[in-house]
This record gives sequence, structure tokens and C-alpha cells, in this order.
Amino acid sequence: MQQQPVLPSAVSLVGLGTAFLLLLTLWRWGPRWFAPSPGVACNVGRIVRAGVWILAAAVLGIVWAASFAHLRLSDELPAAIEGSDIQLGGVVAGLPQGLERGVRFEFDVENAPAGVPPRISLAWYRGRDDADDDASPLIPVRAGERWHFTVRLKRPHGNLNPHGFDYEAWLFERGIRATGYVRPRSAERLDARVWRPAYMVEMLRESIRDRFRAALPDAPYTGDS
Repeated sequence: MQQQPVLPSAVSLVGLGTAFLLLLTLWRWGPRWFAPSPGVACNVGRIVRAGVWILAAAVLGIVWAASFAHLRLSDELPAAIEGSDIQLGGVVAGLPQGLERGVRFEFDVENAPAGVPPRISLAWYRGRDDADDDASPLIPVRAGERWHFTVRLKRPHGNLNPHGFDYEAWLFERGIRATGYVRPRSAERLDARVWRPAYMVEMLRESIRDRFRAALPDAPYTGDS
């Protein structure tokens, strides 16, 4: 699907799905000549039967990949709320990564205006220069915490330099369909721990990272970058 200029339309996917069912029916209940003849090591029936199965599997793969591509691409931040202040709540879904003036983290959105993708990437900067922002100190953010924020979001984009890192594709692979930053004066921690399996794994990873930091505070190989 990544090599195609456009994705197959919904009508095309329905047609391909129907073709898969027909091929599967043909493979399972086709003419008797599909069945191998006794005592023959390799015959036309066996070859045709294998070919039908391979073709059916290929059609199913196309339908599966295209359907998920449509689903992922439809999960897009509406242009109407891009760059506007919006309020949302959710859970810190991964290890927060330190920035020069703040921290960045993945955020699973639980409640937000219509159209906000379910997973986003947020940055929280210390003392932004915006005149309408408080220069308040950065509150520590930890994996598995539930927060309420006012944020400004935008659609992901990266530099299109030849042979350079494709930041937009990297976000797409991780299911992150919007990025943005926190408005500091609106931040409120609602729960210190959200006990779900994925978040518990991230909490454990963060506790291990904290131990590395305590044992190797200034070492360049702590994996903190």
C-alpha cells in the first residue's frame, strides 16, 4: 500500500473482499479435478488448488492492509481546531523524554473535542515566551498518570530532506496523528496511577530508568537522550 499513489476505494475493497470469498469457496468446494489423484506425485489439480489458495491469500492481504490504511488516515486532526486552545484529558502513555526547556511525552486521549486523535505527542515547555502564558515551573510528568490539559495541536509534519529522517512517517508508524504543546497554567494531575497493563509496563520502565539515573547521574551512556 505504501507504494501506491492512492488507496483502493471502498467499492474496490468490497469487490476484492467478494473475490476473496469466491476464491475461498472455489478452493474448498471446487470441482473434483481440484483434488489430487491417488498415486500421482504432482498433478494439475494440486497445482491449481495451491494457486487458488495463494491468490486468495494475496487478495485478503490487500484488503486487510488497505482497510487499516484507510482507518489510520481517517484519524486526522480537523483543520478547524488546529492551532486553537482545546481542553482534553487522558493518560501519559510512554516514558517522558527530556527536552532543553521541558519534556515530551505520548498521550492517550480519553476525552476531547470531536476529531482529536486518540494518541498524540505533547511537549511541555518551562516558561514559554507567549505573553498569555504563565512562566510557572514545570510539573514532573510520569508514565501512567492521568492529566487534564489545555493544549494547542497541529498535524504532524517533518522536513522532506533527501535521505533524512522521516519524522512524519515515524509518528505515523506509532499511531501518533497530532503533535502539540501544553498551556502550563491549565495543567492538572487527576490520578497518580492508571492501572492498565500497557501503562504498568511503562511505569516499570520508568522506575528502571530512574535507578539508572541515580546510579549514573552524569554518565553519557545512561540512555537518557
